[in-house]
This record gives sequence, structure tokens and C-alpha cells, in this order.
Amino acid sequence: STGFDVFAHAFESYIHKNASVYTDMHAREAIKRVTKYLPLTLEDRTNKEARIEMAWADTLAGLCIANAGTTLPHGIGMAIGGHTPNVMHGEALAIVYPEFMRYTYKSALKKFADIGRIFNCELEDVSNEEAAEKSCEEIDKFLKKIGMSLTLKELRVPEEELSAIADDTQKLPDYTVNPRIATRDEIYKILKRSYN
Repeated sequence: STGFDVFAHAFESYIHKNASVYTDMHAREAIKRVTKYLPLTLEDRTNKEARIEMAWADTLAGLCIANAGTTLPHGIGMAIGGHTPNVMHGEALAIVYPEFMRYTYKSALKKFADIGRIFNCELEDVSNEEAAEKSCEEIDKFLKKIGMSLTLKELRVPEEELSAIADDTQKLPDYTVNPRIATRDEIYKILKRSYN
């Protein structure tokens, strides 16, 4: 859960409206490390090299959120945690990430394409549009690989809470700095699609 939060910090800083050359550089490095070393850490928790690389990725991602910030998934994730404290923060993020990416990618094609190419080097030779779209599939694969392909229902988030979670998401500023600013109804749809 915490390892995926590192990815989310870096990724959201990368697509944030306040991103800069500085945060972009650190975000890409953090994402490269997380995609490589988080699975290795989970396979063998005594793998010192993988754990050191994850610590470095976390440090880089921390620099990113200190200088840019987080976007829509963190707002949704914090609202989920406020309503259902049994759900860990990283789990809440992992639940909404696939739908968030499908919702957002067209509004930041180049950056989503960059991340798609970090996940899968075979996307180097395709258009930004295709690589950005494929980044949504790549996050699905990554979440499965790290055992975080989850739904709200699996983690016992009451379906009747989704409306209040959507409302509370807009009490935080994270949704306003996403490349595509979500309405309350769009946030609710992301939650509904993340339910089953």
C-alpha cells in the first residue's frame, strides 16, 4: 500500500498543473524505480537493493509533492479514508487509479505517454495518443502485479457512502489541479466504476 503511494505521489506531481522541470525530472526517476523495485521488494522483503531503491524513490516523490502536489486520486483517496478508516491510503489510491487514468489521460497526453513508456518500452515507437491510452492498461497490469488490483466493494466501502465521498472530495483542492477538472458527478462516476 505504501509503495503504491510513492508511485502516486510521483505520478500526480508529474501531471500536476504546478509541475516544473525540477519536479518532472524527479517524478520520472521515482516512477522508474517504483515500477522496477516495488515488485522485487514484494517478492523478497529481504532484498536490500530493492528496499534502498524504494527508499530513494520515496525521497524523490517527496520532493515532487513538496514542490508540485497531488491531484484528483489523492483527494478521492483521502475522502474514502475519512468515510471508511479500515481502508489504507494506498489501497484507496489503487482502487481509483484505473478509472482516474481513463478519465484524465486525454488531458495530458504527452505526460501519460511518458509514463506508459516507462512501464513498457515497446511503446517508444507509437504515437503519444496510443502510448497515453496504453498507460491505462499498464497501470492495470502493474496493480495486479503488486497485488493491489482492488475494488471499493472488496474493501467493504458501503455503496451508499459514494455520494458523500464524492462531495467530500471537492472539499480538498486536489481535484482543481488535475489536468482535467472533475465535476462532483464525474467524481461520483469514477467511484461507481471503481466499486465492483
